[in-house]
Amino acid sequence: MRQAEAITVKSSIQCDDDYSREFPSERYEELLKEYELMHDSSDQMFNGRSVASFVDVIQHVLREHKCKTLLDYGSGKGLLYTKDYDKVKIDNPISKPLPEIWDIKEYTLYDPGYEEHNKLPTGKFDSVVCTDVLEHVPEEDLGWVVDELLDYAKKVLFLNISCLPALKKFRDGTNVHVSIFKPEEWANFLASRLKEHKNVDLNIILYADHKVDEEIKRRAYKITYFPTIFQLTED
Repeated sequence: MRQAEAITVKSSIQCDDDYSREFPSERYEELLKEYELMHDSSDQMFNGRSVASFVDVIQHVLREHKCKTLLDYGSGKGLLYTKDYDKVKIDNPISKPLPEIWDIKEYTLYDPGYEEHNKLPTGKFDSVVCTDVLEHVPEEDLGWVVDELLDYAKKVLFLNISCLPALKKFRDGTNVHVSIFKPEEWANFLASRLKEHKNVDLNIILYADHKVDEEIKRRAYKITYFPTIFQLTED
């Protein structure tokens, strides 16, 4: 692992700042309806398993920044937070629900595509976790969605973003990952949005999955307010 300032690469992400939570793009609203149908199709569809491979990393981050409140933004059904955690099939099963593992006092689950968790949160949280979400958001809406994440987070915003096509597809055959960009493009886009915020204490931790020589790799970044981008891992 290393911590060195990343090479700045101009991001090709072109969001439209005319869109907002109150007035999202038509594509965003279309996809939201698709996700509502997909959630209804199975109890295990989008059950929240994407956070499972980061349990230990997130635990370390929460302890380092003394986080006691957490928002999982785009949580899906969020089963790993509940008594039904053991019903989720994951490579490394956990022994108790996530709030107990992470020693957090309060947690909130939010997912606009799942009725049980579709109420928009209020207030701020020490930490915001967002895994397997932003690649599902139309490019034109990424600005307001990322701004919303930044507004919710006091200390840490933890992100995992896939830079690859997904296995799942919508009914029309298009891939559910509608926003696919390189890891460094995501890092620079996030840094540009953070620059517009006044929270100088906020840290963004980004884990980006991408392909190198036909092998899937995971690259990590830390982004601080200045903004400064540190690449934490090498391919």
